[in-house]
Amino acid sequence: MFPNFWTPVLPVAEIGAEPIAIELAGESLVLFRDAGGQFSALPDLCPHRGAPLSRGRVTESGCIECPYHGWQFDTDGTCTRVPFNPLSSAHLSKLSVVSFPTRVIAGMVWIFTGTENASAPQLPSSLLEPNDRYIIHHEIWNAHWTRAVDISLDYLHLPFVHRNSFGGELNDAAHKDAIAQISITSTADGMKVTNKLNTLPSGTKIDWHQPNIIVLNLDGMPLLPHFFAIPINTHKMRFMQVLLPNPGIGQSNFNFDDFFAASDDDRIMVESQVSEVSNVNEGYNVPTDEPSLRFRRWYYRAVKGKRNEVIRDMSAS
Repeated sequence: MFPNFWTPVLPVAEIGAEPIAIELAGESLVLFRDAGGQFSALPDLCPHRGAPLSRGRVTESGCIECPYHGWQFDTDGTCTRVPFNPLSSAHLSKLSVVSFPTRVIAGMVWIFTGTENASAPQLPSSLLEPNDRYIIHHEIWNAHWTRAVDISLDYLHLPFVHRNSFGGELNDAAHKDAIAQISITSTADGMKVTNKLNTLPSGTKIDWHQPNIIVLNLDGMPLLPHFFAIPINTHKMRFMQVLLPNPGIGQSNFNFDDFFAASDDDRIMVESQVSEVSNVNEGYNVPTDEPSLRFRRWYYRAVKGKRNEVIRDMSAS
């Protein structure tokens, strides 16, 4: 359901010496560190009798050991030991498992959701700072990952979904015949969206990087937020917020918890919507929906492999 993409899965700070079971895009994986502290991701399933490798242990040599019969696998999935069986290296190689490429970027462990042709991830420069620069918060949402990208691209939900929090300042403009001014620039890996109401002096800039990264640029904000919609399965996702504070901004002069809590309104809305985002030919659309429509076209073409149909356009003509 999420083929051949790089995506973060967990903050490095939350991963210890023990193997961790994770579900990513419907696949059960085990994430572990080798003897040198490098991360590896394998299917969470021993090929011998199907026991979960995540219930095993990491050996002193950095291999993961199955809890059932002690089979060991190194970080590239090679089977290195089968107790009580004097197998040759050629025989052991036939017992190997798939290994998924991993990287540590912006204080998070990233996994490539494929096994071949894993080119370097194309990321905004704001995610290439030293790992300790970032403040990270994540939680599980009961929704399809596309819903979180969709709402993050939607500037005009702010005065309604967030009417009792930071969106309140747009309420007056929203109810006085304000006109939204939205411009979109395509990029090599997504788009840049500039949003503004004609009654307000400033707006927001939203960058979308395929497949699931949103970078939000707010005038006057002392940090740069990055949002990740990470698929767990078809009805559950991990919403990860990664903040890059400006120099001098820390716990003493900024309430990070309040900032993270602002997404609670989005969560309620996203969890109320069923399944993935609809294709562009479903439902009604107006001109201000264009950022969402571009994402949806990409999703149904690149991920779902479906042809986009004619949009039902309800704009004035």
